[in-house]
Amino acid sequence: MHLHIISSINSDKFIKSNIASYRLRLSYLYNAAKELGYKVTSGLKKESNADIYYIGKVTTGMTNKVLEIIPDLKRKNLRVLVDYTDDLLVSIKDKKRKFIYEELIKTDPYITVPIDGLGKKFEKIGKKVFVIPDGIDAISNIKPFYKNNNKKNVLWHGHNTNINSLIRIISTELVEYNFNLHVVSNPLSFDILKKTKFNNIPNCKPIAHLWSIEKLVSLSKICDFAILPTDKQWASANRLITNFRLGLPVIAETINSYSDFSDYYCEFKKKQIIKMYNFPQKWHESVRLAQIKIDKDFNMPSLINLWKKVLV
Repeated sequence: MHLHIISSINSDKFIKSNIASYRLRLSYLYNAAKELGYKVTSGLKKESNADIYYIGKVTTGMTNKVLEIIPDLKRKNLRVLVDYTDDLLVSIKDKKRKFIYEELIKTDPYITVPIDGLGKKFEKIGKKVFVIPDGIDAISNIKPFYKNNNKKNVLWHGHNTNINSLIRIISTELVEYNFNLHVVSNPLSFDILKKTKFNNIPNCKPIAHLWSIEKLVSLSKICDFAILPTDKQWASANRLITNFRLGLPVIAETINSYSDFSDYYCEFKKKQIIKMYNFPQKWHESVRLAQIKIDKDFNMPSLINLWKKVLV
């Protein structure tokens, strides 16, 4: 069998990508296919000999190429799989990618999603769905410890598609708090943050770091806690899980995929923020319990087996 993965990078780069759906989904798919003995190719091109097409997350830089490929997805005896990680079918702003996913759905594909909520939306309209959680980054659990900083260090990490939620939270619920905000992301995030004209000027000091696993690990050694605002109701829990594995207490906004971890983090409510800001160490036991749950629920062999079921 020949699996062709439509993505903006080659398969050997999946595991190091700063795009979570490549790193935590496509890398697992790739490993599953190789264990099954499949031939695997990838890129933004047609593969006329492929038996299975897998369309990974369609980023903004991929749109024109994917539109060129869609007609080839309708050929006879081709199996089409579409990974749907952001709910772009209801997007008002991103009309081009919304159109692409509408066209992809017309190819009658099997659809993979990271959370149950998205899966149920497709099941209601009669689509074939596999719910496969995101994998986890290659980080060994770090035991939480008290940092004793004179000035709090706070971690935020994410892609530029998440930066607006950070801008919102530091200019509202966290606007009065004085801390060093370590922003681990890509250059576009830093540019957006720099050019933002705040109505309420945050009291925190942003410090930019290019995203990498190594950078996250090094910053975990100085950060007191992490913050995780989000504007995406159907986002996966991968950033929350990463924060726990880094040994950091978390203030988060609750969404569908975080529900299983609701006992282990606090929300952006005034009393909870004050407690976290002043006594983050009181959440260390919650972090340790979250790490135990993650190790149990997100082991790599189990996730790879889920991807194998999609392919066979």
